[in-house]
Amino acid sequence: MKIQIPVLFVLLVSITSYGQNLNRNWTSDLNNSLEEFKNCEGADSGLPCRQFPGKSLKTVYNLNDFYTNEDGRYMSVGEISEFLKNNSKWTLLGHAYEPNTLAEAQQLANDKKAALAIYTNSSGEGHMVLIVPGELQPSGSWGINVPNSVSFFSKDPSKSYVNKGLSYAFGKSLIKDVLLYKRNY
Repeated sequence: MKIQIPVLFVLLVSITSYGQNLNRNWTSDLNNSLEEFKNCEGADSGLPCRQFPGKSLKTVYNLNDFYTNEDGRYMSVGEISEFLKNNSKWTLLGHAYEPNTLAEAQQLANDKKAALAIYTNSSGEGHMVLIVPGELQPSGSWGINVPNSVSFFSKDPSKSYVNKGLSYAFGKSLIKDVLLYKRNY
């Protein structure tokens, strides 16, 4: 019996390269980033501090989509919002008020695939939240189940968190304007 090792090897490589590479230490790495962020001088105005949301994608999913080589830094939330709208690597899942969209975002994270929620106002300022592995949890303020998330609040770093429901990041008044995106693989 002759075994076709090269064919088997190619098949295994193609299967494993299709899946996402989740950082096994993402929780502890994010908690370290959270402490660093909370101690960041001028989180609201300082560029290094505003890079934490974009960097969180790299920390959890080993994706550097929000790093700009041209500028040598991670994008701001406004820049990420524009990038998501104009980049074929990301697809709009839907709105935060849609239970199926929230459930799909959580399933993607549990399948080691990146998903996020983002809000930007008319001035291009806003907030981005990364969906991370975990369970859907009931939200008293939104009245629906929401995915597990991580958030770096540049306006108020003390509110930043790891492993809380998405509704903790966005008040109910913003739910209609929060968009969820998924990374294409």
